Order: sequence, then structure tokens, then C-alpha cells
Amino acid sequence: MLEQKDEELHKHLLSGWRFKALLITVLLSILGYFLFTLWGGWENVVDAVSRVGIKGILLALSLSLVNYGLRFTRWQFFLKTLGHRIPWAKSLRIYMSGFALTTTPGKTGEALRGVFLKDYGVPFRKSFGAFLSERLSDLMSVSILACGGLWIYPQVRPVLFVVLAMFVLILLTIQKDNWLRSLEGVAKRNLPERFAKSVEFILEMILAFRSCFKLRVLLVALTCGVCAWVAEAIALYALVHFVGYEIDLVAAIFIYGFSLVIGGITLLPGGLGGAEVTMLQLLMWQGIVPSAAVALTLVVRLTTLWFSVILGLIVLPKKQILWR
Repeated sequence: MLEQKDEELHKHLLSGWRFKALLITVLLSILGYFLFTLWGGWENVVDAVSRVGIKGILLALSLSLVNYGLRFTRWQFFLKTLGHRIPWAKSLRIYMSGFALTTTPGKTGEALRGVFLKDYGVPFRKSFGAFLSERLSDLMSVSILACGGLWIYPQVRPVLFVVLAMFVLILLTIQKDNWLRSLEGVAKRNLPERFAKSVEFILEMILAFRSCFKLRVLLVALTCGVCAWVAEAIALYALVHFVGYEIDLVAAIFIYGFSLVIGGITLLPGGLGGAEVTMLQLLMWQGIVPSAAVALTLVVRLTTLWFSVILGLIVLPKKQILWR
């Protein structure tokens, strides 16, 4: 049944505006990375990438796989918490397929997971509840990593304090039924019907599936999330040394975490643009020359974000994927 559902979803999700959005993000990313390379000095950037070498790239890809594995473990934990036990092999394929459209607006890849999970008796509201829990857990996890930079870059403290205060407010709000009902009433009175219904859906989903935000579940989720993103931060730390520079591990973790926080705040698909510019700037603040900083940023993003997109496309059926 999953294979039949695959074909139907590809005709719907990887066609029309979604295919155009995926193509546009790919093309814009190629253009942006090309301009980055020209700004850093083409020959110098290529030389820095060559110093990373195959070993460095394979190391980064391996640590990205560790990241995906830990995040998938957390995803399974969320589904179990919501009362659904999906076989690991099938669930892994469903989870990885969601990465295929990570860089498209609206996170349509996550909708792909939800439709697949319906075959295993998981209602869409529950799968979307797991998705929301995952997104919040990720943002909290990378913010925790970024907090390590509070002692290194005092100028970023206001941003991190705002983000952490937002998390506290969110966690307090979802525990208060009357607050949520009040927000629902405000939305109905002041927002257009279309947006009001979206807010109502989200609030009803939170009311129904707050089990993912209980303290025990949240601690497990944050542990998996922090370990997952630290793995990719270690890749950045190692790549810096491959290129020939010295950087403290705490600084590398902060740079990676804070870059993802900024990418998430921009609300752009996959944090494109915001994460790259932030990482580039922070690397240069560490005394790394622009050409090496550009090379490191490109290699890190290609072996993390874009590697996941490629893996997501690989697990989808080979025929009729993009040309419908």
C-alpha cells in the first residue's frame, strides 16, 4: 500500500507549484553559493575545499547520518507517546522521505509523512502534532547549543534571551487551557476566516497532543536533539582543522547552533540564506580568512541540509518523481 501511496503523492506533491518551488530553491542556492565563492575568491575557495578533501567530506556525511538517526529516534518516540508504534524500517523510510521537500515553502515534506502515516492508522492531527513537537524541539536544541556562545560573543545575548523567553512562554501557554481558548477567540474575532481556521487547527492540535510537551518527553526529545546537532557541529569543528585553522570546540558548537537559530528565525525554507550568512560571519570573527570561511560554510551546508534532501529523494520511487 505504501508503494501505491508513493505514486499518488508524487503526482501531487512533486508537481505544479511544489516542483517549481523545489527547483527555484535549488537554483537560487546554486546562484547564492556561486556568488559566495566569487566573493571569497574562486581559486582560494577551491583550494580550501581541496584541503577538506574526501576524508573531511566523508566525516561530515557520517556525522550527518548520526544526526538523522538521532532525530529519527526522537520521531519514533513522539509517535509512541501519541499511541502509535510504527515498524522501524517502514517508519524510517517515511521519515527520510520528508527531507525531500525540506527546502520548499510550507514544509510539504512533512505533509508527505503525515499522508504516509495514515496507512498505519495515524490521524493527520497526530502526525502534525509530532511534526510541531519536532520543530520546537529542534529550535530549542540548537538554541541550547548557541547558549555556549554567551561567554564568547556577549553582543548576541539579547537575541538568545529573546528566543529562550519565547520557549518559556510557549511551554507555559500550551499548559493553560484557558489561555489557548482565549487565543482561539481572539483569532476568530480579529483574523480573516482562513487564518482563523489555521489558528484554530493548531490550537486544537496542541490541546489534543500536549503529551509531547510533558517534562519527561521533553527531556528525552531535547537530549536526542542536542546530541544530534552537536554531531554536525563536531563536523564543522573538524573541517576547520582540515582547512588549517584552530578553533575551540565550544566556539564551533556555538557557531553552528546560532547559525541554525538565525536560519530558523528567518522562516525561510531550510534556513537558506540566513544560516549561511551567519555561519560565514561568525567563522570570520574567529580569524578565518573569507575564502576558507566560504569553503567551510558551503561544505557544511552541502553535507548537512542538501545531503538530507538528496537522501529524501532517493527513498522516493525512481519513476515519475519530478516530471509530472
